[in-house]
Amino acid sequence: MDAGSKPIALIDQLDSGDRVLQSTPVYAWPVTVGRALGCDLVLDDPHIAPSHAMLDDIDGVLHLRVSQTINGAMVGAQHVSSGQSHALGIAQPWRVGTTRLRVRRGSDPIAPELPLARHLTLAHAVHASPVWQKMLLWVMLALLCIQAELWLDSEPGSPLNTYFTATLAVVAGIGVWSSLWALGSKLFQGRLDFTHHLLLDLRYGVIWVVLGVALPVLAFVVGWPILSHAADAVGAVVLCALLWAHLSLILPGHRRGLALSVTSLYLCGLGLNVWLNMEHTGRVFSELYASSLLPPAWRLAPMQAASTSIQDMSVLKANLDRLVREDESEDAVDLSEE
Repeated sequence: MDAGSKPIALIDQLDSGDRVLQSTPVYAWPVTVGRALGCDLVLDDPHIAPSHAMLDDIDGVLHLRVSQTINGAMVGAQHVSSGQSHALGIAQPWRVGTTRLRVRRGSDPIAPELPLARHLTLAHAVHASPVWQKMLLWVMLALLCIQAELWLDSEPGSPLNTYFTATLAVVAGIGVWSSLWALGSKLFQGRLDFTHHLLLDLRYGVIWVVLGVALPVLAFVVGWPILSHAADAVGAVVLCALLWAHLSLILPGHRRGLALSVTSLYLCGLGLNVWLNMEHTGRVFSELYASSLLPPAWRLAPMQAASTSIQDMSVLKANLDRLVREDESEDAVDLSEE
């Protein structure tokens, strides 16, 4: 290779997410690949032969020819054995040993620019400006949501130190959680991206708390208990979206696969939860009735007659009596076995 001329191609070494670790310029074909110092591309990989393969441009088509080696090469899902040749597609990744490579020629068409995902665009904005300008709003919203949820969950007359202690515990938990994801970014991306992981936790945390409070309140106001029953499932969607956002920052080349995996995980968890509820309670949702009881003036749904409530309670009593009889019969069977 002549370092004084303009390169005609680049050979990229890729990580598992197709990010370029190192690029080697190509000035002339063919190019030899191996561990020997006499190769044009020298790779420090014990699973590669001294002279492992050769790359050549034949009539505009790039060919990979494998030399004398026991491991050969992998092009996609196809194994190329010693002595065989395989035509490479444009910018197609291939592997020798444990090293993933890709050739980009000057004559190859360049793929169009891809739009950044929303959370990635926000990450660049955070790093391009003072952190406090981007974080202050979400920090204030998060603290406000934490206090509102604590107020709703606390008994009247609770001391102020209860709110202070609970807030510190939540803030510490968010800090530890963001730090763990930042270590993941350091491991896979080479940078400690604590700021953006913290911002993701704040944004999705605010959405999670708002939905967790708003849905039960709205269920009381409009008289739709299903909104309160589904609050946990909706909150799980937000948490899964947060998990996907964190993983997408660490492994941006696998966003679609991660989305499919997280969605599958959510659906499996939802199905298991519904099955367990049906087994234990005979209902789809574990919540028996809407959990929020607000001032009557807030309610927009029409009031029901007292006779309707009495009828509902009679149905509830029948179900409770049936459960009691089942428990008593099970206890009798256990005693007889003893």
